[in-house]
Amino acid sequence: MVELTAAHWVYALFIILILITMALRKETPLVCIIGSFLLSWVITGSMVKAVQAIFNSITVAASELLGIVVIISIIVAMAKMLEETGLAEMMFRPVQKMIKSPGVAFWVMGFVIMIVAWVIWPSPAIALVGALLLPGAIKAGLPPISAAMAISMFGYGCALTTDYIIQGAPGITAKAANVAVGDVMWRSLPMLIVFAAIALPLSFRSVMKDIRGSAGKPIEWAPFEASAAEREEKEKWLKAAPGFKRLALGVIAVLFALDVVGMLVFKLRGGDATALLGGTVGVVMVLVGLGVYGREGFEKLSQHARAGFMFGVRIFAPVFLIASFFFMGSPGTAKAIFGEGAKGLLFDLGQALASTVPLSQIPIAIIQAVVGGITGLDGSGFSGLPLVGTLAQALGGPTKLDTATLAALGQYFAVAVGGGCIIPWAVIPAAAITGTDPVEIARRNLWPTMLGFVGVLIVAIFML
Repeated sequence: MVELTAAHWVYALFIILILITMALRKETPLVCIIGSFLLSWVITGSMVKAVQAIFNSITVAASELLGIVVIISIIVAMAKMLEETGLAEMMFRPVQKMIKSPGVAFWVMGFVIMIVAWVIWPSPAIALVGALLLPGAIKAGLPPISAAMAISMFGYGCALTTDYIIQGAPGITAKAANVAVGDVMWRSLPMLIVFAAIALPLSFRSVMKDIRGSAGKPIEWAPFEASAAEREEKEKWLKAAPGFKRLALGVIAVLFALDVVGMLVFKLRGGDATALLGGTVGVVMVLVGLGVYGREGFEKLSQHARAGFMFGVRIFAPVFLIASFFFMGSPGTAKAIFGEGAKGLLFDLGQALASTVPLSQIPIAIIQAVVGGITGLDGSGFSGLPLVGTLAQALGGPTKLDTATLAALGQYFAVAVGGGCIIPWAVIPAAAITGTDPVEIARRNLWPTMLGFVGVLIVAIFML
């Protein structure tokens, strides 16, 4: 039986407070900083060391997650370059010709969004693909609200929940759960298949009702408008270097195809896969910078890199503060904050819970799924990943259940809820690009997503 100390109870109390804060749709970093201070004070017995531990824990979290922030930032920077120079439009031109009917438009938009979201993350993917494919989809008869459903269900419900290429989500979850990134990714694959098999057809059924209801009626849609300066700048570069662009398209496709082959052949996972992808993105940015922008490439590459990193920091700044508290309870990162004698507080709590209450795989899976969903209520999807990862380690170890499966389960619920499926403040990107009401999108996504969650939970129970 694990002996619980005052530090364990303080840690447990603040986990509950953080969950309550999330459930109330409030930002959690303030609670996390207070929790970090009080927990550190109890552990060290020194107010000075407790204040220092707040900063040290943030730097540890930033160090652990830096690679994820960098890869997402430079991918967004590359996406901005491709969009401004017209290369993105050239890439999607064959896809635009496939959109012949509203039903086809739903599936084509959805699968393209999902694939691109795996490669460049959903937010830039929505802006990129949405701006290029949405006009054609609406012209084919797909209502804007139906397009928004496709964007959120495929881009967030399927792509961001698994994040196989960039590995941002599984990277954070695996780090907190103290398991390999590849293990979390493989465990999430059956969950993705079951979710897609249940949620996507149900979503399409709702879309077909929209299509039948709008048959013969004109579709009102106000497309997303860029600023006058952005339109002028883009117009300038759309006409530049047409011959080079045709050559560059093939080169870019080959480079990324080689990345995928390299990941499979050399079994690259986690940081190694991220490094290969990130280096390729850098090569593509230089290629486009010199080949299309010419002399202005020096300034243009810096401009888009700055925009990409501003996006990355804006997304992950609160995640650093949240992760800093939860990393205090994970054995590996706790040692980096408090020294070699530090304990894995949440792991101890899990052991105590397992020895007190005879938990089996069904209640543990339900607890993990519910906690993951609650953490997603803040609209981030990523802020709860340190918690669900650490909780998977705490519950999985003492009960001999598969920690990676628990981590993948918590990740799926956290990201699907908070990443952009069933809460209005998380579907704003899809609402913005389609000009629709986020509350209505969330309402329409609710039942397909919830029934998909039931399937994910059932398959996870069998995998445990």
